[in-house]
Amino acid sequence: MTSSVIENGHDDGSKHEPSDLIAEKMNPTVVNLSLPNETFLKAAISLKDEVVEVTWKRREVVVDPTVYTGLLGTAFTCLRSYEVTGSHEDLVLCSEIIDTCATVAHALAH
Repeated sequence: MTSSVIENGHDDGSKHEPSDLIAEKMNPTVVNLSLPNETFLKAAISLKDEVVEVTWKRREVVVDPTVYTGLLGTAFTCLRSYEVTGSHEDLVLCSEIIDTCATVAHALAH
């Protein structure tokens, strides 16, 4: 199967690599906005800390113990942060949130 980029490219008799076709369509005046990995990691950790603050540390009652949208989403974020940073604090926090969600889910089931 041929890429649609290659299929739709003009045929001037020469062969083009997909990267050549992409480069032809790029605007050379556009500034490269990529960030260094360390900057991106710091921003991700800051966002994770903000999510933890809003969804976990300010809690009065566990409102939404569902995956990705509530506290389990926060736990998942902490787990991913642990995988990237190795921060034991993130792993402990993830475990604490999951244990609380399990307790709430068990209580709601009865």
